[in-house]
Amino acid sequence: MLRTQNGVKYFSMGDGPEAVICHPSLGLGRFLFYRLLPVLSRHYRVVTYDPRGVGENAALEPDLEAWVGDVGDLLNEVDRPAHLLGVSLGTWVMARAAVRWPDKIRRLVLIGATPGFQDGETAVEQRRQELAAIPMDEFSRRYADATLTPFADPEVKEQLVADMRTMDADNYLQAMAAIYLASNRRVFQELTHDTLFVVGNHDTRTSPRMADEAAHLTSRGRVHVVPDAGHLALLDQPQRVQELIEAFLAAGRVEA
Repeated sequence: MLRTQNGVKYFSMGDGPEAVICHPSLGLGRFLFYRLLPVLSRHYRVVTYDPRGVGENAALEPDLEAWVGDVGDLLNEVDRPAHLLGVSLGTWVMARAAVRWPDKIRRLVLIGATPGFQDGETAVEQRRQELAAIPMDEFSRRYADATLTPFADPEVKEQLVADMRTMDADNYLQAMAAIYLASNRRVFQELTHDTLFVVGNHDTRTSPRMADEAAHLTSRGRVHVVPDAGHLALLDQPQRVQELIEAFLAAGRVEA
């Protein structure tokens, strides 16, 4: 069901006693969670949405503080204990939301997390130059080729390209700067919830080493490395990641 909360369009499925709110990766929308929706909605109210600057919410300016505020609005709207699931950019958002509203949160799943980027300004400038030289259509194809592993379904790769190519280049750069120039260290140190850090063993953007470092900053974090997966492990190995998420949200633990 498509709804609107404070100007942000979101999709809701299921009506369990707990909620799961999902925030996608940089440049991507809620399609990232399309396989999770029918699985999790059997037990939870699952909320997904295109973040500000993307898809259905492309007219809204991308901004880290605004993204976090949107999560707060959705926590009030679902009006029940919630688990937070963030992928890449979403890990910046969901960790901050959990620190800000700790009493409303049960558990966190952070896929592709890092304490931060030491060379954030350089990375943003390089991306700015790249997007000045090629259209989003070509950039989206290059991103998909570099990010997904050969284990991802070809149809999923095409959907990723189609999703990302609709984003305005300026919005993409603004969203990228919002996270690449922000540190997560203090945020992770303030987390008090059980937190599962999921990372693909082939992730070259937020590596397993970065996931370990992030988890060690928290008081109740643990890491699970997904074989044959890259930065978007949820697309490379959807079945395995679904099982991890289901087990962790239900019991706060996963099998090694």
